[in-house]
Amino acid sequence: MIKTVYIFSFGLFFMLQSSVLIAAAGSDEKKQLALYFAKLKADVNLGHSLQTMGYLTELRALAISQNAKEIEIESYFIEAMIKRRYGAYADGVKLNHYALELAKSVGNEEYIAMAYYHLAHLELELERYTLALEYIQYPIDFFINKNAERAALMFLWQSKIYLTMGSYYQALKANKDALQIITPSMDIHLDLAVNLAEIELKLGNTKAAKAALGLVNLKNLDGSKERLKLQYYLALANSHLQTGELKQAIEIAQIQLKNPTSLRFLDEQAQLQYLIAVGYRQLGEHKLAYKYLKRYSLSYDALSLQRRNNKVLQLESHYKFDLQNQKLELLGKDNTLKEQRLAQQQQAFANHRLQQQRWVLGTILFLSIVGFVYWRWQNQRYLVVLKQRVIERTQELAKSNERLKAMSFTDSLTELHNRHYFFSVINDLLIDFNSSPVNTEHQGLIFALIDIDKFKNINDTFGHNVGDQVLEQFSNILRQQIRSEDLLIRWGGEEFLLAIKDASYSEAEQIIETLRFEVASHVFTLNNDESLKVTCSTGFASYPLLATHPHLYSWEQIIELADGGLYLAKENQRDAWVGIKAGNSILHQQSKDVVKNYRVHLVQHTLHASTNIERTLNY
Repeated sequence: MIKTVYIFSFGLFFMLQSSVLIAAAGSDEKKQLALYFAKLKADVNLGHSLQTMGYLTELRALAISQNAKEIEIESYFIEAMIKRRYGAYADGVKLNHYALELAKSVGNEEYIAMAYYHLAHLELELERYTLALEYIQYPIDFFINKNAERAALMFLWQSKIYLTMGSYYQALKANKDALQIITPSMDIHLDLAVNLAEIELKLGNTKAAKAALGLVNLKNLDGSKERLKLQYYLALANSHLQTGELKQAIEIAQIQLKNPTSLRFLDEQAQLQYLIAVGYRQLGEHKLAYKYLKRYSLSYDALSLQRRNNKVLQLESHYKFDLQNQKLELLGKDNTLKEQRLAQQQQAFANHRLQQQRWVLGTILFLSIVGFVYWRWQNQRYLVVLKQRVIERTQELAKSNERLKAMSFTDSLTELHNRHYFFSVINDLLIDFNSSPVNTEHQGLIFALIDIDKFKNINDTFGHNVGDQVLEQFSNILRQQIRSEDLLIRWGGEEFLLAIKDASYSEAEQIIETLRFEVASHVFTLNNDESLKVTCSTGFASYPLLATHPHLYSWEQIIELADGGLYLAKENQRDAWVGIKAGNSILHQQSKDVVKNYRVHLVQHTLHASTNIERTLNY
């Protein structure tokens, strides 16, 4: 929910400032800057912030050339948000401070307030709550008498910080302060209502929590508020659990876990699994309770590992940054000391010249010249050595940074690339397909989700050590069969994402059938000289879905369709694959509906499924 509020704040900020910012630019570059800025607003409002990285650098260069300081500040805000979202906290801190210093240089109090707001969000994720509260107070004081909706947003963030700290009554007060200064028609009212319900549930006020949830109009929770919608249902399920309505709570939670959207939000997914486990335990269904508790444990461990890795990277970046500053300070002090010593020597030479006779003065002058030349020579040698050491240390730091980057992009078990790497290269993968219409028979980017069948049974029967061996051998099979230009990602657990470049739909079917056959034919050997047969199921779809309208379906939606094909393969047979592509009568304006209700569209033939399953698919 924190990220939902963050994206909402960006959209609100852009809408209120766009007319003022565009007026600051000029001529042809002004028009280009206006087009980029309009696209930036649209992408942020739709929650597609990652897509802005493709043109953010060019937009910032135009803003600098046109002296559009406010747009330049906005570009820092956006880039810092994206860097922070994917764990690059050091870059996020640096970019936010760039924005703050630039806002101070132009004397724009409103942007200064927004810079502190972004810094508060960053410190909250780093769990530095005291500093986050200090930062959020500045925008509260600034907006309280100037802009009610933005002031309410700042109170909401203050409430969330207190809620995370466990200060529930302070969180409740901040939330009520926000509700008092807005009207129910404002978009932020939805976020405040859900946040209020979460606080009341923490305080055990179930009736008040349900009343708060009753203020939420679900029709207003569109696609850009998917996380807020998930938070709403999580709070609703918790309210039923606290009142003893266990079956209703379990049903709500299970529906949300089946929603593909929940896979993107690991924190909420873990809370839903824990809620179901508690519900089943209270119903006496201990076997089911253990099942969901085990799933919760895996999700929580993954979430904890992700947070811990992010913090380690942040601390290491700060440590290296501080270490470099210390070395620079030492070098500066050393140079100052040398200058002081040189001044003292020169003064000593001057005193001797005044006190000694001519013949002594000549000798002293000669020795002084020799000593000065020798000192210059030694100093030059020292500077050369020092410069070489600085170069060596800089190279060592660069190598360390590359190793850290490689570690953050690689799965430690299979040595395949992970999700972080995929998010860093996806824009480059899609650039050829977004620039012009694509010939689907010869050019396309196939997204395939490959999942090991009944992998949980392997872990339960043989243990997780055997499960790891299966994952390693499985990833080696996939790596040997794919082409060098294709991209193989460990998507999570026993699930892998394969991106097949420049392939037609029919070629993709052959490639995936080959993978299925190779896996089914392989004998998986274990450490205890036992053998095991393993199969896999695959779902895939092609980007773009419609060659004439490449921007109509995002790559995220194509992966969701591939996930739908994987579900169909699992449900109908296993050891199978199902591909989904556009039918002849698909409507361009139905993109969201097509992805969400793909089974209905398969029945209606607006989508078409291909498979190696010989019998008719059951949708």
